[in-house]
Amino acid sequence: MPTTTMKLLRDEIVGRGSSTIKEGVVVCGRVVSSDEEENFYRSIVVEDDTAAVEVMVGMTSLATVYPIGLQVSLNLRDCYADYVRGVLQIGVKDVEYAGYGVGYLSSREAVDRVVVRGVDVEPLNPKRCTIAGITPSMCGMLVEVDDLHLVDSSTIDTLSGDSLEDACWRGYAMFRDEHGDSIAVYTREYARYANGSIPCGRVAITGVLQRDNYRNNRECYFLKMRYESDCVPR
Repeated sequence: MPTTTMKLLRDEIVGRGSSTIKEGVVVCGRVVSSDEEENFYRSIVVEDDTAAVEVMVGMTSLATVYPIGLQVSLNLRDCYADYVRGVLQIGVKDVEYAGYGVGYLSSREAVDRVVVRGVDVEPLNPKRCTIAGITPSMCGMLVEVDDLHLVDSSTIDTLSGDSLEDACWRGYAMFRDEHGDSIAVYTREYARYANGSIPCGRVAITGVLQRDNYRNNRECYFLKMRYESDCVPR
């Protein structure tokens, strides 16, 4: 049974910086990420009604073990927690020279101690929101943003004559809504749909919310899609 919510875990137990959780903290939620199309790698994102965390599981083919919508309990005693791209990550303290902050859980036994699988599977609906309505505490949650259109991509070179019609998902893409607010999408080069074309019309995009620098320039919110089908033409 949960001892607290993920929002209180963020706000009070971990706070703004890194922390090793010494208390017997348990949070419960449902898996919202999937590595089936390989845009997520060796981690699962778990969300309750209040916030979300990313567990650094350190294994692959996780979609078969932790399918989307699976209810899990997270036993966080002695876990290391820190914020990466605005998302609260749970794992072990990584060696300093690695530069990542939060490392992967070291073994299957360590994973099973932290992540206790339930039997109930019921996918969560993404939280529908506008770009203007996004807040930092929502990072890690599965959200849907509607009425977006592509305005920039790291995969095209306009000086060489490329246009937005030539853009693919790999790397960075910037979208804008009808109010002029912007949100980015980042896709791993190893994702199965990385070389798929980005629709140029109006779309709705569902993804795990993050915050990072766009093309090493200005900071903004990002969506990390699970499947190419998380982008739906309107």
